[in-house]
Amino acid sequence: MAAEAAGLDLTALLTRQNALLESLIGVQERNSALLADLAGRVSSSREPGGIAPAELTVGLRPRLAIFVDVPNVLYAAERSGIELDWGKIADFLSEGRTLVRAMAYAPISDDPNARMENERFVVPFVDHGYRIVTKPLKRFSGGGVKANFDVELALDILTLADRLDVVALVSGDGDFRRLVEIVASRGVRVEVVAFGQSTAADLRAVADRYIDIAAYVPEFSASPK
Repeated sequence: MAAEAAGLDLTALLTRQNALLESLIGVQERNSALLADLAGRVSSSREPGGIAPAELTVGLRPRLAIFVDVPNVLYAAERSGIELDWGKIADFLSEGRTLVRAMAYAPISDDPNARMENERFVVPFVDHGYRIVTKPLKRFSGGGVKANFDVELALDILTLADRLDVVALVSGDGDFRRLVEIVASRGVRVEVVAFGQSTAADLRAVADRYIDIAAYVPEFSASPK
């Protein structure tokens, strides 16, 4: 009798397990059908009544970070007589994407009494959503000044690269060529943004996309104050 009861209990347990498995399979099949239906509706989204892809892929948009080599680009803009609106540039680059971070690397005066918000290379990025990384200008005995952010910018890009789909490098400096190659080797798309006349040919050659700021002056120019 005990053996018979044990057999009945085992049969009941197996029956319940089979029912649970069938239920799980049914859920999986319904989910697969739903995904297939959504995929079909996305593919026909251009037809009247279709669902726009953006409505379905908000969480799946490519993740973008912007890195601006401020002196490199602002000097080129000044030579061209153009005042750029960095909010407009960020909006342009992040269209259809999720902007994870926007970084601007700006040198500042070595005068401890100077107000950072009034600094020449800082002002264009204030209130535009950029994190501003600063470093005091280094003065040389010959009277020259310099603030190089190559190391800081490269380290930040490499640190974030594994969590990004697209890197927008706003610089025409050819020293960044190897950095672009390394980031691209990780499967990250690299877009170089700069003025054509001040962009190194070898940097432009390794970019997945090159955007010449001069070709977008109407879109990128700051509004008259």
